[in-house]
Amino acid sequence: MFKKLCLSIMVLSISAVFSFSASKGTSGAQFLKIVTAPRPAALGGTFAGFSGDVNCMAVNPAGLSTLDMKEASLNQNNWMEGISNQYIAFGMPVNNDSALGVNVTMLSVKDITRTDTSGNTNGTYDASDLAVGIAYARKVAESLSLGLNAKMINSKIENENASAYGVDIGGLYKANEKVDIGLCVQNLGTKMKFIDEADSLPMIVKAGGAYKMNSELTLGADINYPNDSDIYLSAGAEYYIKSGDKLEFPIRAGYRTGMQTGGLSGLGTGLGVLYNKTLGINLAWTPEGDLGDSVKFGLDIKF
Repeated sequence: MFKKLCLSIMVLSISAVFSFSASKGTSGAQFLKIVTAPRPAALGGTFAGFSGDVNCMAVNPAGLSTLDMKEASLNQNNWMEGISNQYIAFGMPVNNDSALGVNVTMLSVKDITRTDTSGNTNGTYDASDLAVGIAYARKVAESLSLGLNAKMINSKIENENASAYGVDIGGLYKANEKVDIGLCVQNLGTKMKFIDEADSLPMIVKAGGAYKMNSELTLGADINYPNDSDIYLSAGAEYYIKSGDKLEFPIRAGYRTGMQTGGLSGLGTGLGVLYNKTLGINLAWTPEGDLGDSVKFGLDIKF
């Protein structure tokens, strides 16, 4: 039943995205596009084919199915113009074939200057965004996993609120011991409506893969088809330097096309430290060109 439900929603989602893309327009809840966790951010957003990481819920929830321990992830993104962005996730295996997870995305902007129609300033106001998700992933065959992340979304600008419901759905296929292939649809759901104007969620279809060359090096690449902009590509590499039996130092770099903010925008770089494969600290730097730089910190704990 779960397999049929996921596949049906995925087919409908892809059809919907391509339909919207024929006449691209604006979409609401833009904070859902932000890659907050340092690991995928450093890889240029490439993560459709990755698995075994609780942060998979933010990209392709099917990757959650391979969790072998409980895992919590706390992530902070210090962004431009005082924007603060957090992503919190927790996942746990239910049995050998399935896993459950919860995730929370938050964004806040303080002291935005209020300007009237004549261009005069009149005090300040705040804005915030929130998305809370519940995810479930399951291996439905020896080499195939499916995942679903259902979420409630709310945005607030001064005294006005808008809410919506969305879903991310994905599949992950293990082609062989070295190659995983992922397909997912993000942010399919209801419209966000402030007062009289309603906007669609920023839906996107992602297809990609991860190639594990050896125990140290993994390469990945995604193709991304959003409903509010042009197709773009992303690619990244992750290399683990081992020190003794318990310490590892991951180094990551990636790039995504289509960024139009100048400078080094589109680039992602990062590093971290992993102790005993259960405690990880990660850092990513993603320049946004004219918009400034984004620095992301993350703490991952398995237990």
